[in-house]
Amino acid sequence: MKFRVIAALLLCLLMCGCSATASVENLLMPPKLLAEQDEIYKELINSVGQGVKLKYPRSGDYRSAFVMHNIDDEPGDEAMVFYESKNNQSGESSLRLKFLDKNDGKWEAVYDMSCAGSEIDSISFAKLGTSDVIDIIICYTLLNQTEKTFSVLKYTDKKPVEAVSGPYSCLEVVDLNGDGADELVTVSVSKATMLSSAAMYTDGENGFERLSETPLYGGISDYLRVTKGQLNETTTALFLDYSTGDRQAGTNVLYCYGNRLVCPDSVGQNPSAGIISRQINDYMAQIYCYDIDGDGFVEIPSTTPLPGYETLTKPEQLCAVQWYTVRDDNFIPENYSYFSGKYRFALLFPNRWWGVVTAVADFTANEIVFISYNAETGLAVTEETELMRIRSVPKDDPEALEEAKSLKLLGESDDSVFYCIETTGYKTGKLALTESELKASFIIL
Repeated sequence: MKFRVIAALLLCLLMCGCSATASVENLLMPPKLLAEQDEIYKELINSVGQGVKLKYPRSGDYRSAFVMHNIDDEPGDEAMVFYESKNNQSGESSLRLKFLDKNDGKWEAVYDMSCAGSEIDSISFAKLGTSDVIDIIICYTLLNQTEKTFSVLKYTDKKPVEAVSGPYSCLEVVDLNGDGADELVTVSVSKATMLSSAAMYTDGENGFERLSETPLYGGISDYLRVTKGQLNETTTALFLDYSTGDRQAGTNVLYCYGNRLVCPDSVGQNPSAGIISRQINDYMAQIYCYDIDGDGFVEIPSTTPLPGYETLTKPEQLCAVQWYTVRDDNFIPENYSYFSGKYRFALLFPNRWWGVVTAVADFTANEIVFISYNAETGLAVTEETELMRIRSVPKDDPEALEEAKSLKLLGESDDSVFYCIETTGYKTGKLALTESELKASFIIL
């Protein structure tokens, strides 16, 4: 395929009367450096010699090998360049960072340092605590690509000084203690023991210091996502979604009392009986923390088998999602819902549905059927048990969209349109949802 594209380019260039060979070579070359970057690059080569390979951060706001930012107390930006060199001394990392400053309008290399990893994950800048000094936060991955380390630098007198470094799984800059200034919060997990801990750092009158540290729930194989949000009106929290590696997932919630980090035990004293945990199977995709009811506060999901599925094996179970909040360091249930990872919608159950309504998936029709449940009827879908169906129709299926026009429209996402199919039981029975209840309960994810 690549050769066809090049051939097509050659043909177009020949038809335009251009020099085909030279033009294609230019097309296959990396983009030229900007004028200022070119000047910085020449000074880099001048200071370290040839054989330099530029390195690029993989994530974050800064993706160039040339990072410009004002990192000292003088006006104007400094330049930082990530690169690899063949001219390293024995035992030093091949990944390096060059600091350059302007002197009389010209870029001048002022400091060169060895980096703590093999690849740059990200570089960011912050003012932590009450200090006016810029903190340079660099995250690295190591050679095995599964371990990560971070380093916080301060640039003073044209020299970077490391304030703190260490391994990490998650790293966030956030005002977690509510003092009006940002803190640095890191979470690390040991691959050997699967034990996890969090630490919070600030920078102020006492210099750079660790304010607090706390153990987190163990048994974690990897953190999947971090959500910054409000736990309630006065408490900012980090919601740390993790995997245990056995098709189970959970969440640690991290917040502060003053400068003290707190993480309530999400599984109680008996890990096998944890409430804030969730399983993953063909019916249940990975679920993350989410403001499911739109109240501005983030809720924590936990799965539990829907009525009628309790005795089935875990791969066969269709589960409800119980959504929790934290009050007085205890997990309190707030909402109970059907959650479809496949069709990307949720339906919050009113209290009168809890324990007496379940769901059956009809994937051939792209429908989820909600039925009344008791031990005698079980999971049978009949005229007597069926309450309603929610159908997901792909937007790229005009025939299915036309067929669904007569149904009640619930809403649409970028990819799908959602409809409700009502039944007599839904319209008239004691389990019926009112129009306002249905509108408030149906959530497009």
